[in-house]
Amino acid sequence: MPTKVEPRRRSGSEETARRVLEAAAAEFVERGYDKAVISNIARRAGVTPGAVYPRWPNKSDLMAAALDHLFEQLLPEQRIKDMGIAELPANVLALAWAAQLLRPEETKDVLVQVFGSARNNAVIQERLQGFINDQAHQLSMMIERGKDEGFCDPELDTTAITLLCQAIGIGTHLLLAAGLEDRHIPSEQDWLTLFVKLLGVVASDPTTESTG
Repeated sequence: MPTKVEPRRRSGSEETARRVLEAAAAEFVERGYDKAVISNIARRAGVTPGAVYPRWPNKSDLMAAALDHLFEQLLPEQRIKDMGIAELPANVLALAWAAQLLRPEETKDVLVQVFGSARNNAVIQERLQGFINDQAHQLSMMIERGKDEGFCDPELDTTAITLLCQAIGIGTHLLLAAGLEDRHIPSEQDWLTLFVKLLGVVASDPTTESTG
């Protein structure tokens, strides 16, 4: 009889590291890189500063790791996995991605701070460059899949579509985070209808519940 494989559980050190990284990310979003303080991060994570330094000897190391942790959650492949829709058709994935752009989400707030800090901080700039290039690669793979499945116009250039998707995604969040008034924000139905027409995505009903 086959031995049942139990799901792997995080060790205590892994769980502590996760809490520290999430606390560092929250500190970064609220206070920015320059004003982030290790003791505050440790307190948020429920640990002592002494538990932080062996793994991250200085603030630069910790903030870089925190950004990597956050960016991983924001990449398309991970978001699709978290939504449990990875096996669905490409048009559903595209519309799910577009729909979530209008929804507030604390995780994405890091982008506001990152773009503001990257100009003067080499560590943040390097992490941001890694993220946007990883994002471009994953989006381009999704677009190619869409073309193969007949959901995206094959005559449209994949690189051009990818850049447009990135510009729409990042730009939309920055505008919403800056306080764009509700009267300037379209309904999800109107937003998805436009998205379908812009990108050549074939979908009989852009407001399908599968996008949520």
